[in-house]
Amino acid sequence: MLTREGCAEVLVVAITPRLPDLSVDLEGVRRNARYLRQHGVRVAMPECGTGLVYDATLEEYEAVVGTWMEEVGGDLLVVPGIGPGYGRALEMGRIARSLGVAGVMIMPVVGPASAGGVEEGMRRLVRQVGLPIVLYQRRLDLMPVEQVVGLCRLDEVVGLKYAVDDLPAFERIAAQAGTQAAMLCGMAEDPCLDYLQRGALGFSSGMANFSPRMSLGILGAFGCGDLAEARRLRALMVPFEDLRGENRARYSGSALHAAMEVAGLAGGPVIPYAEDVAEEDLPRLREMVEGVMAEERRLQGKG
Repeated sequence: MLTREGCAEVLVVAITPRLPDLSVDLEGVRRNARYLRQHGVRVAMPECGTGLVYDATLEEYEAVVGTWMEEVGGDLLVVPGIGPGYGRALEMGRIARSLGVAGVMIMPVVGPASAGGVEEGMRRLVRQVGLPIVLYQRRLDLMPVEQVVGLCRLDEVVGLKYAVDDLPAFERIAAQAGTQAAMLCGMAEDPCLDYLQRGALGFSSGMANFSPRMSLGILGAFGCGDLAEARRLRALMVPFEDLRGENRARYSGSALHAAMEVAGLAGGPVIPYAEDVAEEDLPRLREMVEGVMAEERRLQGKG
């Protein structure tokens, strides 16, 4: 099962590969999962935001998470997302528990909500899901600092994926609850060093779907005190992250799907309401990914 100490990793937020007809590519799921296992990943988070879980059916959810468990569940900690709605989170939690996952992450609320309602809902979910929980903090208005501190102190909560551009708020949460739950940078490689320096134990990553050695290299170099190497690797990855964030994150998910194809892995199209990378933007994406993969192969050779 997932523990606070087990969160001190690069948590790979896995894409959900799809076939041209938009059905889930389960053989692609297996191939991608094996790739991560072969290259040192220890925690995988399928069916989260990068996996476009909000628009997946419950049948697809069960098939994808079940395939991850069948393929790598004995070697990796598989921690799928649940939510975003309260009822959907309960249903997904039951499915995830039946599949024997290591824990779940409660996805950010996107519908009508208040801070008090979110706190009550989170406490109910934590009790009813019956698995180790990673909370996902995206909005301080719905999950203010003191509320998050209280939730992190619950025995079932082992981690907090923090994805708010507010370092002082993160420091306050870490100071009050960091010994109970693992503090995690939830905004990938670009800001991860700032958060690691302020108490984060690990960080989540989408790029690690195709460049796991680079992401692991950042965390490893930081842990060894080699900030120069950590910054060097991060600098190589930031241009792709910037592409994902362009035009209000238009390609946040689809850029990863396209990158997987460039890297020889399973990506395919995205489902609505996301959109695929436009044809005119593919050459720029391909050039970025090929540069990243050159460094990835170098690191794999050293390993």
